[in-house]
Amino acid sequence: MRPLWAMILANLKMSVRNRTALFWNLAFPAIFILIFGLVFGGDDGVSFDVGIVGEPSALHDGVVAAMRSADDSFSVDEGTEADELDALEEGDRDIVLVFGQPDANGQPTVRIVYDETEGPNAQIAVSVARQVILQVAGEASGTSEGPIAIEESSVSSEDIAYIDYFIPGILAMSLMNSGVIGLSTAFVIYRERGILRRIKVTPFPLTSFILARVLSQVLVAIAQSLILIALGWAIFGLEIRGNPLLILGVITLGSLAFLAIGFAISGFARNAETAASYANLITFPMLFLSGVFFPIDSAPSWLQPITKVLPLSYLVDGLREPMMRGHGIGSIWIDLLVLVATFAVAMAFAIRFFRWDEKAT
Repeated sequence: MRPLWAMILANLKMSVRNRTALFWNLAFPAIFILIFGLVFGGDDGVSFDVGIVGEPSALHDGVVAAMRSADDSFSVDEGTEADELDALEEGDRDIVLVFGQPDANGQPTVRIVYDETEGPNAQIAVSVARQVILQVAGEASGTSEGPIAIEESSVSSEDIAYIDYFIPGILAMSLMNSGVIGLSTAFVIYRERGILRRIKVTPFPLTSFILARVLSQVLVAIAQSLILIALGWAIFGLEIRGNPLLILGVITLGSLAFLAIGFAISGFARNAETAASYANLITFPMLFLSGVFFPIDSAPSWLQPITKVLPLSYLVDGLREPMMRGHGIGSIWIDLLVLVATFAVAMAFAIRFFRWDEKAT
């Protein structure tokens, strides 16, 4: 029995000492819970921009009053139908409520218009608005739900599907992962195996070696992006609306920015295990706080400024604007500047802390 307990104890010690296993088994799901809890864990700070149009009526006025008194959960704007739908298409409204003529029950019909490219955020807004409308109609009729006809319809100036919103985010995620995780671990492995030390004593310049590695990674990133775009087009009917050269430029710049971050991590990571942990610690929060899968507008208002310092959010926007909406460089120049700055800062950090071998300081 004693040998069995000794083996159990030894295995427990090995498990505790395996930092990579601890990260993926404990820290990774804990971070997952924290991020999603912050984004979706409560209603505090979550606000929906709602446009309301149509002829005044008791239901119309009741819905407006209910939304405006709902503890900042709604930001209500009233205007003409054309203006509010234009604001919806521009992303300035989450939904638009269009109140129509009274039906046979004497209640006006209500049409909830949403932008389907907003994905889950739009569906949440539609669901919450529907509940408010039914509650107001129910209070007026003395029942739990009033006799009200509610329709839902999507709108987009260019017939944009959610897949057109989704694919650019996946491209950005792929570029981040291949750059940060791939390059950081690769250079640490080169150092551990003495490859960098051997190159140091050869006539081949280190800068040429690093440049070759970075350029090869950029070419791989471009190739994988083209494959993902082709896959989205062939299976889901993805439509590219912007200038292909501009999109290619954003892919290249985004790849360079995240490769630089990976190179910087390799400068101070002691081994491949540590590099992988650092890389995951950097990439994982960006994965869920940069608008890859869902608009960050659904996050609490205090959390949204944090996304402004995450480079992935600028790459996502830099890809999404030309690919999804066909916009030119004028709409993404800030995104490009941030990616250039990210590349410059990360490269400066990487060069400052570069080590030829494990013992170098």
